[in-house]
Amino acid sequence: MAEEIGMSVLVLVVVGIGILLFFLYISSLERVYEKIGFTRAEAGTILTLTLFFGWLTIPLFPYNDWWIGISIGGALIPIIICVLLLRSRRVGIAEGGIGIVIVATITFFITRAEPGVGIVADLEFAFVPALAAAFFSISTFWVDVSRAAPLAYLSGVLGTLIGADVFHLTDILATQPPSGELVILSVGGANIFDMVYLTGIVAVMLDILIFWMQKRQSKTGFGRVVHEFEMQAEGLPYAKDMTPAPKLQPGRKGRI
Repeated sequence: MAEEIGMSVLVLVVVGIGILLFFLYISSLERVYEKIGFTRAEAGTILTLTLFFGWLTIPLFPYNDWWIGISIGGALIPIIICVLLLRSRRVGIAEGGIGIVIVATITFFITRAEPGVGIVADLEFAFVPALAAAFFSISTFWVDVSRAAPLAYLSGVLGTLIGADVFHLTDILATQPPSGELVILSVGGANIFDMVYLTGIVAVMLDILIFWMQKRQSKTGFGRVVHEFEMQAEGLPYAKDMTPAPKLQPGRKGRI
């Protein structure tokens, strides 16, 4: 009896921790969408659509014995978000294109097609595209997280989509699906846990973390000296206790 009670308590604790982690993950997703330029209401709408409809796959077209489809949450919604970022000019075409090429090239070499499974990457390389997107965006906009975060998201999502799913699609289609079964190759099929989805999210989270560390470092020690130098170089006041110089009153005409 005591063992059964102990097991029940353990199960409840594990379930509770799982629920807590899930809600923390959802909360972090909302913060990511706000950082790339959406309002809280828009971020909530995106999350609601992703969670409730994201597991659905839309069939697009047949190819031999395969059906090619796209996941609503894992690929379609992130692609729409990227289009909105480009249309609103939160991401420029030039830097966006460079970021996509960099991430797509890296993703292509660390992913592979496995028959019966799909496009996969070894666990130790799974977040390399996110790291590449984050560091590219930070190196492009070192002092402006409002521009770095959208660039990181777009580079991560579209770069992973092209490098993994598009470039390796022919490798999967060259294999035969299980006989007697209707198989749909779903782009972004794992929804909020898919590599396409996660790369954009993790890249923005890394941007947020690095900018937070940069902000803290700028307040103390050598980081403060560098920060003050950067602000001074831009012609901005860099000391909190700096007071503006008094205005000179011009003398009246005819007086020395």
